[in-house]
Amino acid sequence: MVMLGYDASTFNTINDFTSWNAYFGDGSCTDSSNNTVVCPNVLGSVSTGYTTGIILTGFFVGPPIADIWGRRVPMAAGCIIVIGFTFLQTFATNFTTHVVGRAGIGIGLGLMLPVGPVYLSELAPKQIRGTMMSIWQFMYSFGAFVAYSVGLITVNKPWLGDWQWRWVLLLQASAPLFFLVCISFCPESPRWLVLKGRKKDARTVLYSIRAYEDVEQEIVEMIDVIEHERDENPGIFAAYKMIFTEWKFAKRVLMVMFINFGQQCTGQNSLNNYSSLVYRTMFSESSVALINVCNSIFGMLFTLNSTFFVDRVGRIKLFIVGAIGMAVCSALAAILYDMIPDKSSDTLGIGLVVVLFSFIFFYKPTWGATTWIYTGEVFPIVARAQAVGIASQTQNISSLILGQVFPLMFKAWSFNVFFFFGCTNLALAFVISFYPETHGVSLEQIDELFGNGKVGPIEPLENSIEASNYGRTSSDTVMELKVMGSEPGRTSSSSAMNSMMNE
Repeated sequence: MVMLGYDASTFNTINDFTSWNAYFGDGSCTDSSNNTVVCPNVLGSVSTGYTTGIILTGFFVGPPIADIWGRRVPMAAGCIIVIGFTFLQTFATNFTTHVVGRAGIGIGLGLMLPVGPVYLSELAPKQIRGTMMSIWQFMYSFGAFVAYSVGLITVNKPWLGDWQWRWVLLLQASAPLFFLVCISFCPESPRWLVLKGRKKDARTVLYSIRAYEDVEQEIVEMIDVIEHERDENPGIFAAYKMIFTEWKFAKRVLMVMFINFGQQCTGQNSLNNYSSLVYRTMFSESSVALINVCNSIFGMLFTLNSTFFVDRVGRIKLFIVGAIGMAVCSALAAILYDMIPDKSSDTLGIGLVVVLFSFIFFYKPTWGATTWIYTGEVFPIVARAQAVGIASQTQNISSLILGQVFPLMFKAWSFNVFFFFGCTNLALAFVISFYPETHGVSLEQIDELFGNGKVGPIEPLENSIEASNYGRTSSDTVMELKVMGSEPGRTSSSSAMNSMMNE
């Protein structure tokens, strides 16, 4: 997520640089100071190329790889691709090559992004699953902070020439390089290991990341559900068939697609990509760079609210509060701009910065972080990677549309475009109020929450299917599971359970 935050913010940073606009502009468009700028319709193609790359691999490549070779492989492959295309976009000699570099980075991120929330949700205990996914969103804000900080350093150094913006792009390779090293030390998803029949390895992973007393009950429940799902839906690509042909799963995908589409329609995506374009109407180039840095700092702080509230208040309440808050802020931005006639006054500039920062306060811990949390936890294991890939790419499809449309909307309507986002947020608050709450529910019990019945028989331990398969009485099973907390392999009951795991 650091890579996505940095990458999404690099374009917002450099498109305000006079040197970048002079390098890639063709002279047909100029700003109010008669400086050459990249034309608005061409500007959208940079985001379009990047987003198209994410969509293609996020839909069709990343999820199947995650199911065949594990959750870590597509993330590592994505890092390598991002590093390679970072050099291409940095040293591009023409605008077409620059866009191709952006599209290649999108391809690499498309491999990683759908798998990230799946991997985290499958590793995290249900009690803190939301908190861990909030940290995922926090890292997006951290990546944005780094990008804007580099831009702030270089923007005041005109003697750097083209390296004002090349440094911002080149340093993007550092995050995937660091992550590539770290991922080699991370364990594989225990749920994916069970899905592949590697129960012993799954149990080993759980013992390394859980309290001993919690492992056996979780592994039995996991095996019950995952094996039932796998038997009903054999084959690598059966997940796509299940998603598109079984309404109980298709309905869930559509619900989560709406959330991801709505996340972009809140207005935050447009602000993230084009806040420099917005602030440029009132502030100098260096002031815009400073505002973007402050924006990213507050974004990190506001995201931390999610780590506190998401596993206490729940997901749906955060969605509703966030949407209403963003609607109010959007309307205030448009009203403030219309009420103050002097568009270059400090009063208007400061007022809009305060309002738009307040918008971020409501967005980051709600539709920013909680969208990824909800997306990563509501699908069954046999379809999770594919369903998350499809649902999360809705973000990028809507981003692709808004990336093309927003510069033109802002040019035509100016700040009145925020009335549109205000109405959108009110609609989101209404619809999301009908969604089920997933807080405190294990991944194996999500189907029951959505009214589909149990995917697999989630029963008390004394009635466990695994126990009956091995000819033991229910009381024996309970006693054996209770003594399993010390160290695996020490007691006879441990040996019996190990035998079960190695089936």
